[in-house]
Formats: sequence, C-alpha cells, structure tokens
Amino acid sequence: MTFMEETLAQVLPIWDRCVEAPFVQEVKKGTLPMEKFKHYMIQDSIYLKYYARVYGKAIYHSSTLKDIQMFYSALCFVTDTESAVRLSYLNRFGLTDSDIEDIEPFPENKNYIDFMMDIADNGDICEMLMAVLPCMLSYNYIFRKIAAEPESKGSIYRDFIEDYANERYVASCRLWSDFADEKCAALSDDRKKKLAAIFEKASLLELDFWNMSYKE
Repeated sequence: MTFMEETLAQVLPIWDRCVEAPFVQEVKKGTLPMEKFKHYMIQDSIYLKYYARVYGKAIYHSSTLKDIQMFYSALCFVTDTESAVRLSYLNRFGLTDSDIEDIEPFPENKNYIDFMMDIADNGDICEMLMAVLPCMLSYNYIFRKIAAEPESKGSIYRDFIEDYANERYVASCRLWSDFADEKCAALSDDRKKKLAAIFEKASLLELDFWNMSYKE
C-alpha cells in the first residue's frame, strides 16, 4: 500500500462518522432546516479564508516550480471553482464574503483554524499538505456516498452535494493524493507516522465541524 492508501484506511472510520452526522444525513434527504445550512455556510466561508492562506504559505515555502504550481492550482480551485455554489447560497441569504469578515468563528471552527494555522506557521510542506487534504478528500468521500443514495436525488441541496461528488472533483482528489504520495514516499517511517497523525487530527476536526453545524 502507498502512504496515502494506508493513511486513508486509517481515517475512513472517522469519515464514515461524518457521513452519519445528522447534518449530512439531513442534507442528503433535503430535510435540513435552511437556517442550519446558513450557519454552516457562514462558518465554512470563515474557514475557507484560512484554508486558502495555508495554501498561500505552502506556495511561499515551496522550492520547486512543480510544487508551486500544484499549490497554486489548489488555491485557485478553492477560491474560484469551489466558491461558486457557496457564493450562490450566501447570495440567497443576502450575504457576501465581505459581510462575513467580522463574524467570529464558532469554537469548533476556531479549533480547526488554529490547528491549520499552527501547522502553516511551524510545519513543512508535507505537514501543511496533511493539514489541508482531509477537507478536500473527505468531502469527496462523504458526498459521493450520499449522492449515490436515492434519497439524495430530490434533495433541495442537490447542487451542493453534486459540487463535491462530480467527476472533476474526483479527478482533483486523485491528483492531490498522488502528489502527497510523491512528496512523502521517501520519508522515514517516523516522519510518515507524524504526517498520518496530522491527517487523522484534521479528519477529527472535520467531524467536529459537521456536528457543530447541526447544533447551531
């Protein structure tokens, strides 16, 4: 097994708990109250600003053109492609990204942001990669699972589901998994264990985010 195959196998039980989270299940069925979805979208928008900053840090610390291009492509994906559906929902709520600038993150969101920014400030390229990849890869895993279930076909959140389940997103996740394998393949076992632990921690913070979104 490759490094990423082993790492993903380790976190799949956490991602399955994300799938079963009440928020995700109600998105699938289309029964989630729109007010809860609004809280999620606001908190996700706050999170994504810092998520993008980690990619910016990775670009700055990259030493090869290929790495710079990879991180730049992900930054563009986050700020452009991935933002399309998010911004459309914010517009429905009468909000823009500027309106969200002064809103405080919920505690679970702040914990996740602080974790990522600490890695960005003190970690290397591989550690930054392990801190941000669980967001992208787990969303693909979660939403491909629920998109395949008949209940999701008529969900009022179908556009949101498909945004993370479509083939373009799948291809991006595959590309980034391969990139992570390339960066980490030659590392020592101790380094790999540390990186896998960062990936697992970020996955647990993803679970906290889904549960946070349902509470509010």
